Amino acid sequence: MRIAVFGAGSLGSALGGLLSSSNEVVLIGRRPHVDAMNRRGLTLLGTRRKTIRLTAGTSTAGLDAPDLLIITTKAYDTPQAISACEHWVSGKTKVLTLQNGLGNLELLRAWKGDMAFGGTTTMGAALQSPGKVRISGIGKTVIGCDVDPKGAQAIAGAFKISGVPTTLSGNIEGAIWTKATVNACINPLTAILRVKNGDLLRSPVVNRLMAGVCRECELVARAHHVSIPRGSMILRARAVARGTADNTSSMLLDIERRRRTEIDYLNGAICRMAVAKGLSAPLNCALAGIVKALEHRSRGQKG
Repeated sequence: MRIAVFGAGSLGSALGGLLSSSNEVVLIGRRPHVDAMNRRGLTLLGTRRKTIRLTAGTSTAGLDAPDLLIITTKAYDTPQAISACEHWVSGKTKVLTLQNGLGNLELLRAWKGDMAFGGTTTMGAALQSPGKVRISGIGKTVIGCDVDPKGAQAIAGAFKISGVPTTLSGNIEGAIWTKATVNACINPLTAILRVKNGDLLRSPVVNRLMAGVCRECELVARAHHVSIPRGSMILRARAVARGTADNTSSMLLDIERRRRTEIDYLNGAICRMAVAKGLSAPLNCALAGIVKALEHRSRGQKG
């Protein structure tokens, strides 16, 4: 399968590097990383170090349309990703989102209809330096088969043959919400408290706060007719925090590096969607507001 990964940072590069073992892959990312890959190849660090030679570019110019386009940009860059790719891909190109947050799949389906697939992944990856990505865990990838089961099976097959464990789900919206709920419990609190994921579990007060955030997310999901596990989300959130205890969340890294966060697509989205149904989600709204204030301060913005 001819695969393009748009937004090839840490996750996109790790995934693309693994998929290149059995597929034709091109990575589209930012210049320092792309230049390093074109000079020396993509080095994947983890259980086994290997350097992979593949095509990398900073735009789609001159590239053939792929069979599968995987979007791994930040959620706030999804509209720009669509704009950059809409005149490049063919009518037969499938598009898969493996992004964090809520709202990405809806944008892709407004563009590509039934050719747009939702997905989630727990693959852990970090950009060590331009051209070098460390994979902390292959994790599990889930692809939605709600609109085109055969198309989803073809994508899953390309992942599996490359050693990426992948399953199909007829409730991919629920899977996306489940991951977003876990992220909404962990990421903003680590960014506000400036701690690693596992440190959240040390405080009874923070644990109660996490449980409250989960309950709000569950309530809003049900109001929007999204099926997620009732009552067990806090157990999942705690399990993820425990399993990634030594990790620094992407949101905390964004604050420390003076970058925009994805808070608008996690707690901020839950807050807006609660209001749309006449509900209240005060904890999510408060966390979104605090992180936005930290973000503005760290980036030297007003408001």
